Amino acid sequence: MASRSLTDRTRSLRRLLSPGRFLAGRLTPEALHLSLISPNGRHPSSGERQFSLSGEDWEAGLKEIGLPREEREKTPFLLFWPDEKTLTASIVLPPSVTAGERETVAGAEVEPLLPWPLEETLFSLLPRKGNPSHVLLWAASRNEVATLLSRLEESGLSPRWIFPESLLLSGPSAGDSPGALRATSAPPGEGATRIRGVIHATGWRAICQIKEAGQGPDALVAVSAGRTPPGATPLDRDRRILDLILSLAASGASLPAHFDIDVPVAPESPLFPLVHPGPPPLRPPGETAYRCLAGLSGEEISSLTFRKGSLAWQGDRAEIRSGLRSLAILSLVLLGVLLADASAHLSRMDHRVARAREALDREARKALPGHAIVMPVEQLTQEKASLDRQRHLLSRGADIIGLMKAISNAPPPGVKVELVSLAISRRFVTLSGKTGSFKSVDALKRSLAATGMLHDLSIQSAGLDIDRKTVTFRMRGRHD
Repeated sequence: MASRSLTDRTRSLRRLLSPGRFLAGRLTPEALHLSLISPNGRHPSSGERQFSLSGEDWEAGLKEIGLPREEREKTPFLLFWPDEKTLTASIVLPPSVTAGERETVAGAEVEPLLPWPLEETLFSLLPRKGNPSHVLLWAASRNEVATLLSRLEESGLSPRWIFPESLLLSGPSAGDSPGALRATSAPPGEGATRIRGVIHATGWRAICQIKEAGQGPDALVAVSAGRTPPGATPLDRDRRILDLILSLAASGASLPAHFDIDVPVAPESPLFPLVHPGPPPLRPPGETAYRCLAGLSGEEISSLTFRKGSLAWQGDRAEIRSGLRSLAILSLVLLGVLLADASAHLSRMDHRVARAREALDREARKALPGHAIVMPVEQLTQEKASLDRQRHLLSRGADIIGLMKAISNAPPPGVKVELVSLAISRRFVTLSGKTGSFKSVDALKRSLAATGMLHDLSIQSAGLDIDRKTVTFRMRGRHD
């Protein structure tokens, strides 16, 4: 159930993204057959209509199938080129040949077989999936294709792609299934590859196809086509078809045991033992053409179409020019947005710089009263340097005056101290003197410590003087 739901959603999405209308065409002698379909179902489809190539006006017929002139350029158009007007060959290229070199190398391979000069030849290539060295090639006359294009453009039609008609006839039939590949050419026990032979015959031409293991265009292995002479009998037609089958065998293609054919074959015909009753009828040509195109990648489409070089579809260039114009407009809009954003950013930065400069001038006027503020940063820097020089001149080490003041005010009331010596070094203060008792020495020590000017104060020595009435002492402490 989940897989079916996902499949339905995928189909709905593909229908939604499909073009509104799709035009398919094929050629018969002196006639062009057109059919218009709507892949997404939003528009009505038309049956196949015939338009004469003898010079009649097509306007009325094109309007009848729902294609007025203003809609023709916007409608995707796939035209199939008749196989009887092409040279078809199956070629094996060297593995070293790249995709870009494939057409040149293949053209050189078939040049001796061409009925027209190589430089006037258009090539359509179909590499086999899984083995790109095996290539199915169609060659058409550039002059014939150009003549048809000029006739179509008179009526406002311009095919976007021109494919060999074999691709239309190799598309899935209305009742096709993988089981339709009935015939096998490989000997038993060798991992047989299923192949199928199909013959499409009309009163004026016949096309023989060999398809391998699939129903799409990529399954084509070999194609042979030829015109039936006017007034030929069914027996003559069958002999002509037999010649086409023999040409396939001569080209090295593996033939199936039987071919499906879409016309009756009499029992007395030499073709009768080789054919089955007709294959299921094809879907409408327009639907089959759209399915054929939708199943190909962009690289395969550019390789298959005859519209190359000077005959390339001009709509591609128009679309590219339109895309470039759109890109240029979007680029200009983006550039305008970027410039506006940059301008706004610069404006905000200017305001921030102006505010910062005003604040700096204000602080400079406060720090430098009486000075004209011209270059605040430089002036403040110079003022700071001047103050630093003065600080170094005024400060030559310890605060001697503060230390002496603290020592002179240190003795507590009632304690007499006679200072004998005072030494102040870079980090320490050493003093010695006399006082009345050991208690007075301790009191002096506590008083000096309480001033906060001396730290880690210690009594280095204390003893009775020679008169046995006074105490001499020596103290040492660290100053800031």
